[in-house]
Amino acid sequence: MDIQELTNKATELKKQGRLKEALKCYDEVLNALTQEAINYAHAKGGITDENSTRKIHPENLKLIREYFKQGEDVAKILNNMGTICAELGDYELAKQYFNDAIGLIPEGSNYKDPYLGLETLSELQKT
Repeated sequence: MDIQELTNKATELKKQGRLKEALKCYDEVLNALTQEAINYAHAKGGITDENSTRKIHPENLKLIREYFKQGEDVAKILNNMGTICAELGDYELAKQYFNDAIGLIPEGSNYKDPYLGLETLSELQKT
């Protein structure tokens, strides 16, 4: 299954209320996107193959972050994962996902959902 198909499947599972399955599916999407980001960094020279093991040069981790910030997709996936965790009652993990999503929103984007997720969490934790 490709990334778009996995994303669609996760979205459908979430709509059906099958939250744990949706979360697992979104995790698969993130893993696939991470592999694409590693390949991107490798192509840019940020990763070398040493003894058949890929090593990421610390100064080039920004290439992976750059890849993730090329669009809103990763931020949206992390936001969806945060929403699911909040619905499951795991507020700490939800907060982590929302904060990670905020860190990957491209500059100039108007994507506000993770901020709203954090606000909702704050309200839920007050009750």
